[in-house]
Amino acid sequence: MKIGHWTVPGKRRSTNEDSLYLNPDLGLFIVADGMGGHNAGEVASRTAVEVTATSVREGLKAGKEAEQVVREAIAIANKSIFEKSLNNPAWEEMGTTLLVALIVDHEVTIGHVGDSRAYIIRQSQIELLTDDHTFVFEWLKEGLITREQARTHHQRHGLTEALGVTDDVESEVCLWPWDDNVCLLLCSDGLTDMLEDDEILAIVETSSEPEQACSTLVTAAKGKGGKDDITVILVCN
Repeated sequence: MKIGHWTVPGKRRSTNEDSLYLNPDLGLFIVADGMGGHNAGEVASRTAVEVTATSVREGLKAGKEAEQVVREAIAIANKSIFEKSLNNPAWEEMGTTLLVALIVDHEVTIGHVGDSRAYIIRQSQIELLTDDHTFVFEWLKEGLITREQARTHHQRHGLTEALGVTDDVESEVCLWPWDDNVCLLLCSDGLTDMLEDDEILAIVETSSEPEQACSTLVTAAKGKGGKDDITVILVCN
C-alpha cells in the first residue's frame, strides 16, 4: 500500500480539532473531527482515535472478526468521551465524528459516526461509501432538497449522530472489497465542504503519489476558503 496523509487547521481557527491515526501494519486508519468549546473538540477527537486504535489492536489480537472489532471499538470510544465530559465542566457536551477503516486481507471494514467521509476511487470514478449523519443528508435522501441546496444549506453541519454526546451511539459499519488499483480516501468535512467530488477525483487521478494528492487536496480546499479544519488520508493498493 502507498499512503498519504495531511491535516491542517482552518483559516478561521488557531487550533486543529481534527485528529488522525495511521497504522499500515495493522491496516488501520482513523479520522475524527471534534466539536465543543474550550479545546473540548480537540480532546474528543484525540480521545476517539487513541481509544479506537487501542481497542482495535486488542480485538484483533483476541481473534475477533473485523466487523465486530470496529463496532466494539466505536462503542468503547463513545463511552470514554462521554465519561470524560461528565467529569470536566469545560468539556460538557463535547463530541466528535469518527471514521474508521480497517483493511484485513482483501476486505475493508468501514465504521463511522457523523459526517466525515470515506470514498473509493477506481477506474477514474469516485464513490461515496458513507452516509453523512446530518439532517441535511436525510432531507436529501428523502428528496426534500436538491444536492445543490444541500451544499449550502445553513443546517448542513447539524449532526444527527456524534460520538461522545450520549452514553450510547448508533454507528454504521459496512464491508467493501479491497482490490488492486483502488484508493481509499478518508476525510473530514473541511475537505468536502470546499471541494466537489469530481474535483477530489481529478486531483487524486493527476497526482503521482498519495502524499502529493493529499497536499494538493488540502491546498485546493484552503484556496476555496478553508473555513474548517481539513484532514485527509489516502490509501492506495
